[in-house]
Amino acid sequence: MDNENGNQGQGGGRYDAIKHIDFLIDTIKDASSVPFTDKCSIERSETINSLEALKRNLPPSIAQANDIVNRAQDIINTAREKNKKILDDANRMYAMKVNDHEITRGAREEAANIIANAEAQAEELRRNAHLYVRSLLEDVNNTLGESIARVQTNLKEIDSTIDHD
Repeated sequence: MDNENGNQGQGGGRYDAIKHIDFLIDTIKDASSVPFTDKCSIERSETINSLEALKRNLPPSIAQANDIVNRAQDIINTAREKNKKILDDANRMYAMKVNDHEITRGAREEAANIIANAEAQAEELRRNAHLYVRSLLEDVNNTLGESIARVQTNLKEIDSTIDHD
């Protein structure tokens, strides 16, 4: 690939992912058709190299967003597992104390307290996980907003350069 499709060249030009994607779309549109199908024939290694270059040059905020979503899912799954364990432990304790009447009465009260505490802890864990995820997503949103603004500025610069040529 050369500077024509958006790669950074020897002259230190900026990488333009949109231009690179447009190049790939045009490459596929211009590819030879396979008769009687909607399929086409493209140069595999050239296309793979171009896609790898596009991937390498994507803004870091894309990878960060993906990492944040994965971490958020891990946090939520951990909170759910802890909630289930707490509830299972409370139910086990409750079942063990059912045998004796006095113990049963005390066990019901204690189980209710344990369940209430477990639900409160689980709710607090969920709430904290959601707040953490929200904070991370706000950061990603800000970063992506800045990246989009830079891309739009670059597009305007290119448009004005094209208009002046």
